[in-house]
Amino acid sequence: MIRDNGVSYYCNLASPFVLDREALKYIDYDLDVKIFPDGERKLLDVDEYAANRKRWRYSNATDKILKANVNILVDWSDQQKGPFSQAYVDIWYQRYLELAHR
Repeated sequence: MIRDNGVSYYCNLASPFVLDREALKYIDYDLDVKIFPDGERKLLDVDEYAANRKRWRYSNATDKILKANVNILVDWSDQQKGPFSQAYVDIWYQRYLELAHR
């Protein structure tokens, strides 16, 4: 999310997608990580995840994978790696500007 005060990131944790004849399908596990321009991070929807974990009986293995991936997102943001790098943001923002002017 590119704002006047800088770039924020909103990351949904979800299963890998499957594309079949009906649709693009995935499971949104409700956990979200938001990273603010000043580097502050928040893990969002923890209560919703806990309720749905119980309701849908997410396995301990799934819970472990999700928590490990939260840590990966935090590490990537700390290292400005992948989508958290300024170069990545610049490329996609430029692409957005090009499409917006069509």
